[in-house]
Amino acid sequence: MYRSNLIVSIFTLLISVMPIVTSMAKAETLTTKNPYIVIDANSGNILAQQNANDRWYPASLTKLMTAYVTFRAIKENEIQAGSPVIISAAARKQPPSKMGYKQGVKLRIDTALKIIIIKSANDVSHALGEAVAGNLKSFVARMNREAKRLGLVNTRFTNSNGLHSVNQYSSARDMALLSAQILKEFPQYAYMFEAAAIKTPSKTHYSYNLLLERFSGANGMKTGFVCASGYNLSGSATRNGRTLIAVVMGTSSQTQRAVSAAHLLEASFNQPASSQGNIYTTPPQKGAKPKNMRPILCTQEARSARYDPGAGQAKIKSVHLYPRRVSSKILNVTIGGIDAAPSTASFTNIGEIPIPTKRPKNQLNVGNIVLQTIGNAATGNIPLPTKRP
Repeated sequence: MYRSNLIVSIFTLLISVMPIVTSMAKAETLTTKNPYIVIDANSGNILAQQNANDRWYPASLTKLMTAYVTFRAIKENEIQAGSPVIISAAARKQPPSKMGYKQGVKLRIDTALKIIIIKSANDVSHALGEAVAGNLKSFVARMNREAKRLGLVNTRFTNSNGLHSVNQYSSARDMALLSAQILKEFPQYAYMFEAAAIKTPSKTHYSYNLLLERFSGANGMKTGFVCASGYNLSGSATRNGRTLIAVVMGTSSQTQRAVSAAHLLEASFNQPASSQGNIYTTPPQKGAKPKNMRPILCTQEARSARYDPGAGQAKIKSVHLYPRRVSSKILNVTIGGIDAAPSTASFTNIGEIPIPTKRPKNQLNVGNIVLQTIGNAATGNIPLPTKRP
């Protein structure tokens, strides 16, 4: 009798606890109506989504397009991996995250790519745009042309690094498609997205993609944060030859975006293959206007309450992530090493420099000022100097 009652009590306890555990798991991951999407990178099938077409400020997810445009320029032989990126005055003025290089410092194109993908340095991203297209305006125009060609209907760029602009936006769907396109077109650069850190002669800079050392199969892509956007993440993972991409927008912390993405990826890996459409063939809708998260995430109270550790140091308690396993995938970066010519765009943009016009003919008596005539000077009213007595 005692044993029977004990079993009933345990069963009752488990039943009462299950909703709490389930609610805790949901609270840990997807507690808002912010946009997210999960896709199969190979087929394009959409496995999960919520408000995926809503426009959102991309922050440093922008650098996915900066990298993509650069990859295409290398493919078209406009530039080489060893072509120079020169830190300009404008690049040096960009706010953090940044490398802090002095004006005139030269990097290789492939070095700059590693830095913007892993460290997410705004100064280097700005300089890379100038190096590829000759100037930033031309580079941003390329970004928008590529967005249109790829069908990113809810995306518009105004800069190459993701610093906030009300006119720069994207969507979870568009960023997932762009991420998949990078993996498909340029698998040779996958090692850059997989790396957990870059190492300079003086410091190791860790990626803010916390999935890389904490989620089984994680192998990319990019994070982003400004106050207006909240914490964004495009994260990829491969298991048993199947690669999934999860994009989450506007979460409240860098740890929450990792947990949310991990939850979505785990659920999608575990569920039977099903589809809510296809990112390539299902026509996207025009999304809602971007929501500014600054009043929610960047108050003094919100900053004080947020756990925001340095990259590589985060400790996350989650059923979806394991404790950090330090990766050996660290890429060395140094300045210099240039061994190829600058981008051909540096020369084609010479045509944008205005040609000097002929100086107008000098006119005397401008303003009808009458000066005293000395002698029979042929200069009209302008006096000639006289010999000093």
